[in-house]
Amino acid sequence: MKRFVSILALVFCLTAGMAQTYKMVVRVNNGTAMGFPDGKIAIPVDNISEVTFEEISEDVIPEGTTPVTFQFKDYAPITRSPMRKAPALTARKYGVFGCYKNGEPLSHDNLSANLMNNQEVTFVGDRWEYTPIKYWPQKEEGSNYASFFAYSPYANGNGFVSVNSASSEPVIEYNSINPMDDAGDLLYGSKINTTKNDNNGCVTIDSKHALARLNLKAVAAWDQLNQTGNDANTRITIKSITISGQIPNKGSFDLHKQQWKNLSTEAQTYTLEGDCLAADLRDAGDTFAANQPEGVTLNSKPIAVSPYLFIPTDGKKEITIMIDYFITTDDANLASGYSRIENRITKSFNLSLNAGYSYDMQIVFGLTSLKCDVSANSSWDNYNINL
Repeated sequence: MKRFVSILALVFCLTAGMAQTYKMVVRVNNGTAMGFPDGKIAIPVDNISEVTFEEISEDVIPEGTTPVTFQFKDYAPITRSPMRKAPALTARKYGVFGCYKNGEPLSHDNLSANLMNNQEVTFVGDRWEYTPIKYWPQKEEGSNYASFFAYSPYANGNGFVSVNSASSEPVIEYNSINPMDDAGDLLYGSKINTTKNDNNGCVTIDSKHALARLNLKAVAAWDQLNQTGNDANTRITIKSITISGQIPNKGSFDLHKQQWKNLSTEAQTYTLEGDCLAADLRDAGDTFAANQPEGVTLNSKPIAVSPYLFIPTDGKKEITIMIDYFITTDDANLASGYSRIENRITKSFNLSLNAGYSYDMQIVFGLTSLKCDVSANSSWDNYNINL
């Protein structure tokens, strides 16, 4: 007959008289951990490999204190750059800096992340959470302000964002490894001089965009194609588009001043080709027009699968765009049955990219020429450039 151990008896003998709450963890021979904090069960002795008692840690809010909680809202009205591919805001992680000095209003002299320093905040279940919990500082008289600064994605070795742990100021470093990558969509926000009485201690932060977004679009010249769509025997398809110039690829972003600094000055080159091109515009190689995708039509189409995201420029900078595209025409009179003409056109112009704005670059394709139009909104400069 097997011998059995009463787990309830063991719990009573080892925890009686102790102020701390413990949890009994029993491991059976296969290594499975079984917890029995309250229940009663009998297990054959030969089946038990280990019995341990572990403290149960509970988050207890001290009497008279208020925890600091967070709520990150969707994009503030001043930004015109929606997040690429529109993933849920709650899928992101934020880093938060909290500044407090005896409840005084924020100033440059007391701008120190002494309440929180790059605290990771994540959406779990139905709320934003972080650990360890911080509480609103207590003050008997007068105003009791605290200020908070946030950014996303969180600096956890993702290669895009980093934080100088030796610094007490809310400043992040950003490196644009690939302007076509979603991880680079840099968001930020702040809540200045707020108190625990505002929204029951919940700090609500609007998300803004620190980068500029460039959308490339393609459309056919009106006089090159008939009004019902593409010529059945001709396709205009894109091999690659290269953008180069004085576009910063790294810099520092001051979350307090909400501005970029220490921008890189070396020229950069970014090429859009292959799978990064929209499938219905991507050249299919040396083959009949009938085997090519639909290509450029009278209807404007996005050229890229994802838009470019750039660090804003410091004023107007010279930007160069090079477009390599093919015109394929099926012709039964030719030995091959089709002709292929490759056009590679380059043009430079001055352009300013500003944080939070989304730019549309409409490229008008003709059989022998291109035209380019860059615009942001009605109050910004419009560029009409014949390439």
